[in-house]
Amino acid sequence: MQFEDNILQARLKNCLLTIVELEPVISRLSIDSELLSEFRQLRQIISRVSLLDLSPEEVSRIESATSLFLNELEIPFSRLRLKSDCVLQ
Repeated sequence: MQFEDNILQARLKNCLLTIVELEPVISRLSIDSELLSEFRQLRQIISRVSLLDLSPEEVSRIESATSLFLNELEIPFSRLRLKSDCVLQ
């Protein structure tokens, strides 16, 4: 059972780290500052993942939400890339 718990915790941590790693890019987008303040909370959660009791369903739901979040960022990221390309030329 402990092995399964560790896997679920690792999956959750991976989702959270994926989002946190995007902070520098997200901060360059014109978005609400409340979203940026959420990164601090995510970092706190990451440090406590090993204490969480997770179900496979919860982790799957979080993985799906993370995937959806990343998909939603594709358009703003592509606009940001276009602006960067224009500046570099």
